[in-house]
Amino acid sequence: MQNWKPRIAERYAALISAEPPFFLNPDYTIEDMAAGLGTNRSYASKYVNEELGISFPRLLNKLRIAHMIRLHHENPEIPIYKLAIMCGFKGAYSFRRAFYKEYNMKPMEYFKK
Repeated sequence: MQNWKPRIAERYAALISAEPPFFLNPDYTIEDMAAGLGTNRSYASKYVNEELGISFPRLLNKLRIAHMIRLHHENPEIPIYKLAIMCGFKGAYSFRRAFYKEYNMKPMEYFKK
């Protein structure tokens, strides 16, 4: 019964490297990911939770934050919150909350250091 994991892992590697990144879509759901992985919602969720060791919303936030940080280093003239919106966050509040949860500091504190 464990034979589904390698197939999904292979598809996840392709999904994560696809352009444009899937997580830029602010309305991206676990159902969307399941379709991209060629599986159902249950297996997609189980893969993210068990194999990646993270919840689906936290995965999206981690990917979005990492992408936003890269973009900020490449484009320091673009305001942080505008980059956050470009990276899939629905608003400044959701970005700040996710960033604080990930780094235990506010975005402005992070970029000042």
